[in-house]
Amino acid sequence: MTHTSADDWTAASVVPGPGGGTLARFGPVVLLVGSDDPEVVRPYLEHAEMVAANGGQGRQLIRGFALMLSTSVDQSPGFAAIAPHTTGLAVFVDGDVVVNVDGEEISGAQSLAWVERLIPWPVESVSAVLPGAAAPAAGSWYRLDGGVVPAGGFLVPAVGGTPAEPVLRPATQVRAPEPAPVVQAPPAVEPEPPVMAPVAGRPLPPAQPDEHVSFQSVLMSEVDDDIDDFEPLPIVEDAAQVHDDHAHEQVRGVYCKNQHFNDPRVLFCGICGINMVQQTPVLVNGPRPPLGVIVLDDGAVFQLDNPYLLGRDPAPDERIVAGEFRPLPIIDQSNQVSRVHARLELRGWDVVLVDNNSTNGTYVHLPKTPDWVRMPPGSEQVLVQGTRVRIGHRTLAFNTHAGNATG
Repeated sequence: MTHTSADDWTAASVVPGPGGGTLARFGPVVLLVGSDDPEVVRPYLEHAEMVAANGGQGRQLIRGFALMLSTSVDQSPGFAAIAPHTTGLAVFVDGDVVVNVDGEEISGAQSLAWVERLIPWPVESVSAVLPGAAAPAAGSWYRLDGGVVPAGGFLVPAVGGTPAEPVLRPATQVRAPEPAPVVQAPPAVEPEPPVMAPVAGRPLPPAQPDEHVSFQSVLMSEVDDDIDDFEPLPIVEDAAQVHDDHAHEQVRGVYCKNQHFNDPRVLFCGICGINMVQQTPVLVNGPRPPLGVIVLDDGAVFQLDNPYLLGRDPAPDERIVAGEFRPLPIIDQSNQVSRVHARLELRGWDVVLVDNNSTNGTYVHLPKTPDWVRMPPGSEQVLVQGTRVRIGHRTLAFNTHAGNATG
């Protein structure tokens, strides 16, 4: 009757409802967007499809959409996205879309940003509707098993294929009366009903919540496993020595009146925000500060105080061994990421992305542009605030304090 795991959720029926939005289902990922414009909907569909290709993890879904909203310059049409997590159902809502999970309403209407929730298993039913749309009919014959359709909402009804508990309860009641007529057989059966009473507690709904509570400690080991997957961590000690070398790399720049060293092209200090135009710029040599950060779709952050090699397994590369680069591993299940796929170079005050003649290509999405563009093999791209990069099914974003403060 209830969804108690990611497998249950993936096998559940999704009933579309009428309306002027877009509903998509990619494996365990369900997405409802408050627009039917293909250009508006496209980036949301791309991220949902990418998450599904990587296993449909709710954590990646939420962090990716949060990254998209925090770096996008376009107004969100409002949307809801749902995917399973180890301990429950991950729900992400932006705008006036209303999601209902077992009677609990989740909406971003009263929020200045987005809203995210992790609803612990078990979950019985889930629905979502766009503003002004009608709720899907519970008895509808329509069902979306995969793909994209026009819709104004959806309903994931309670699972009807788990009658094991009702069968167990009559079984215990039937066995209880039987011992009375048959005195000798029940002694062998009589011990079983007492055992079946605890076994009636075996239907794992009661046991599973306890497992979920204790499983939160396993989540910590999950995080450890993720960290172990990122082989660069043992190399950080070597990179720390490299950091000293790069930290003293001299570039031409200007100081604000508070003695913060800046790119001579900026209009405002990247540290204190003071106007740089009100003073006469004097170009001097100075140590280059970090040029921003790279944020992966899983929330990992890499400070750009050193150049990086990006790829499936960049750590053994001789340039990293020699201390010229740091590794930035891109863990992807699609097998579309090369061992060394691309690199990030620091040239003066610019962060430059260079494709490493990768087989499956490096894609770039610049702010205020509609489409992803594949970089020609071996080509390079100067990153600006809000630039997004896609390698395989993973995305990362470039953020910098300089932002749009350059003249």
